[in-house]
Amino acid sequence: MIFAMFRVMLLGLLRDRFALAATFLLPPLVFVIFATVFAGASGDAVRLRLAVADQADSPASRRLVAALLAEPNLRAQRNRTDNTVEAVRTEVRSGRVDAGLVMLRDPAGAGAPFLLITDPTRAMAAPLIESQVQTALIEHVPGIDSGRPRALFLHDPISGAKKGKGMVIYYAGAVTMLFALFSALYGALSLIDERNAGIADRIIAGPAGLAPAIGGKFLFIVLQGVLQAGAIFLVAQLLYGAPVNARLMFWLITSVAAATCAAGLAMALVCFCRDRDQAQLTGICLFLVLAVSGGAMVPSFLMPPWLQAAGLFTPHAWVIDTYQAVLWRDAGWRMVYPAWGLLVGLGLAGLMLAYLTVRRVRR
Repeated sequence: MIFAMFRVMLLGLLRDRFALAATFLLPPLVFVIFATVFAGASGDAVRLRLAVADQADSPASRRLVAALLAEPNLRAQRNRTDNTVEAVRTEVRSGRVDAGLVMLRDPAGAGAPFLLITDPTRAMAAPLIESQVQTALIEHVPGIDSGRPRALFLHDPISGAKKGKGMVIYYAGAVTMLFALFSALYGALSLIDERNAGIADRIIAGPAGLAPAIGGKFLFIVLQGVLQAGAIFLVAQLLYGAPVNARLMFWLITSVAAATCAAGLAMALVCFCRDRDQAQLTGICLFLVLAVSGGAMVPSFLMPPWLQAAGLFTPHAWVIDTYQAVLWRDAGWRMVYPAWGLLVGLGLAGLMLAYLTVRRVRR
């Protein structure tokens, strides 16, 4: 009997391609992503984005700028607008770069020649960039005494009145999207239960058809996701001072967009699965991979550039960045409406796909 049951379980696993993939392919994939992130976080693979402005315009500063632009371990670029401190600060606040470096005076002279503008949500960026600049300074500026202590950097964090809130908003957004997808998955599983129980057949045969039933589930999952986001950000505001009230309308639209995206993706996924167990296993593994790749578990700026680019194909990256834009960077409508449109579009596309798939299966 023991071996008979073992054989039944083994055959069931071998015949279920989704279970095989989730058991033996997805765990190594998650490991590779984590290993890539954490191995790169302590090495040269991070390649931080740095905006450089040269106000000194001396021979030494020009040599140093050229060295930083050519440094393979940095993604340095000249500031896109001008050399003012405010222009570099704008680049950092917008999230287009991880930090900004302004050369205030000749690096070969006295005093602190560099102003390092940093985003507190990317705390590790400052020491890494300082190390790269010091190395380039010693190698490319003659006469620098590396053994003599000298204060090289002035620091200008962009936090202002929101000091300490950046990482709170980051992880509030990450947790919101992570649990929105899991909650949406369990809400969408009722589609499989109704399909197996024959309820879907009776709904399709009714006068209203399938659309109201699918739409009702979708709206419930979206409302559930918005309320879940509200609970997370309420705690973030009460315990950590996240400025939700000050940007309430922007927060609400972002939360609705995130919940819509989660609902549509979950319903589309469930409609392609044969049974509840397959949908649960596939959904959990897939959403875990998306969360890791999208920066929901490890800050995306610590990832190698190729993994940051891959993260842009996940909803987590867009949701996290949009929450940070509206609550941390005080972004206006023009900065965030493309992200809102993308998230809502994904959700509605998933809803339509779920509707068409269920109709095709029942026929």
